[in-house]
Amino acid sequence: MKKGILSVAIFLCAFTFAQTGSDRDSHGCIGSAGYTYSKIKKNCVRVFEQEIKINQLNPKNSSSSMAAIIFSENKRKAEVLLPGENIILRKKCRKDIWKKGKYILTPTETGYKLEKDKITIYQ
Repeated sequence: MKKGILSVAIFLCAFTFAQTGSDRDSHGCIGSAGYTYSKIKKNCVRVFEQEIKINQLNPKNSSSSMAAIIFSENKRKAEVLLPGENIILRKKCRKDIWKKGKYILTPTETGYKLEKDKITIYQ
């Protein structure tokens, strides 16, 4: 009986280990290792390793309450790496406001805030 339980435990550990890294997306990024593709960097990145991070204000039913912001070199584009989606926002003039549809990104005294439908969702 003990050998059977031990065998199952070893199998499950080996199976779990084998699964990590086997979920490459179309860009070659490994989701199980925390990577997602950044259109601005044109490379795989991890949200938690980015310099600019924002936190979800009401993380109901969310597995991740952190997002990251990556700016293009000229800061005309801002890529927001949200759980499950990346959004590219653009600014059209010198004002520090990046927009796309219902999303608006603006600087604050302590960082940045992301609004959706005029409600702050990350800061």
